Amino acid sequence: MKINLARNTHVPIFKRRRTGKTDYSKRKSMIISRSVILSIRISNKHSTFQFIEPKIVGDAIKSSGHSSQINKLGWKGSGKSLHGLYLTGYLAGKKAKSAGLDKAILYIGRREFHSGLKIVCALKGVINAGISIPVDKDILPDDEKFKTDTVKKIIDEINSKYG
Repeated sequence: MKINLARNTHVPIFKRRRTGKTDYSKRKSMIISRSVILSIRISNKHSTFQFIEPKIVGDAIKSSGHSSQINKLGWKGSGKSLHGLYLTGYLAGKKAKSAGLDKAILYIGRREFHSGLKIVCALKGVINAGISIPVDKDILPDDEKFKTDTVKKIIDEINSKYG
């Protein structure tokens, strides 16, 4: 009896690739480079920032920030608005600085990156907090966009808490 192997050649596509969350070729290069990765995820209501040290056996999260944390500091707006993303990025950057991190590489999965995205405002907050991230400065929005009284008040609160 012969078994026809040609019929059973299903190649599985990993779920994280199907959903657009993981680009495995980029992930491999980041594991080899041994750099800290900044992962930004925006959901329907909130945003999450994680500073991750990738390893083959499993990633280690060095620092993180969530948009619900800026609500505790007095932010009444949405966690996924432009100002909310900026503040959450600033908070996550300050927490990472206090954890001893000073540089990272942005990782957004298989999504495209260009000017005008919400992730760019989030990245601006992390950079203004003092984390060095390689990005073209022309893509980032102006600082004047985030100079409202409420944003300044919450930034002062973050600076007093995380120095």
